[in-house]
Amino acid sequence: MTKMNYHIHSNYSDGKATIRDYAKEAVNKVFDEIAFTEHLALRSGCSARKLYYSMDASKLGNYIEEIRMVQNDFSNLRIRAGLEVDYFPSSEPVLKEVLGSYDLDFSMLSVHWIGELCLDCIKYRRAFEVAVKEEGFDKFYAKYLELLEKAVETGLFNVVAHFDVAKNWGFKPSNDFTKKELRILEKVKDLGMAIEVSSKGLRNPINEPYPTRKIMEACASLNIPIVLGTDAHNLSELDYHINSIIDYARSAGYSQVAIFEKGKISYAPL
Repeated sequence: MTKMNYHIHSNYSDGKATIRDYAKEAVNKVFDEIAFTEHLALRSGCSARKLYYSMDASKLGNYIEEIRMVQNDFSNLRIRAGLEVDYFPSSEPVLKEVLGSYDLDFSMLSVHWIGELCLDCIKYRRAFEVAVKEEGFDKFYAKYLELLEKAVETGLFNVVAHFDVAKNWGFKPSNDFTKKELRILEKVKDLGMAIEVSSKGLRNPINEPYPTRKIMEACASLNIPIVLGTDAHNLSELDYHINSIIDYARSAGYSQVAIFEKGKISYAPL
């Protein structure tokens, strides 16, 4: 069995602990492998307009160097360097340049924004709830899936983070989006990407892991690789419901997890 967490935020972005502190805690909690996935959120392809939770792109070299240095002090823990990258339409050129310029182990795509509304940012929750009340959730979910599909199609990423995070505040579509979801998953499969199984939803109003059950079963039927993550922003979240998502993945038929090193995928027992 491989105990992993592939979704951790340190104080390089909006996390509350250092890389070394997380590594110490991971050893204490008997993890085999962890990955740091700092937010990189650049609107309109301009680093000067990075969003408030994003790391500074100019610090990427220092970030990766620190991960490699900390790794040298923890022989019983594998530590990967990743990024959680926000996708915005027309951001492809700058993302291609940034992601191709650094020695990352993997990149994880996220769609957090629909226009000026953040889907899962607490400071935007009220505005999002008002918009859903006025326009219906289906409109937002359809737009979310459209953006997610475009992000996958870029071929710039290795992992899809929290696939249906648009449901974060407890909203669910009234119409059936199965065909659109499956089309995206088929593209994920074709591109050799993985899906994150995340416990993040278990501490939010949706109260379910991501991806939710129907999508999880579709991932399994397509043999799409998975990684496990808690979206940790502090030390207490490092192992948040980690056993729950291990059981969840196994219940869908998974027996292994994906491992990324320098962009290359391999597998380990779940």
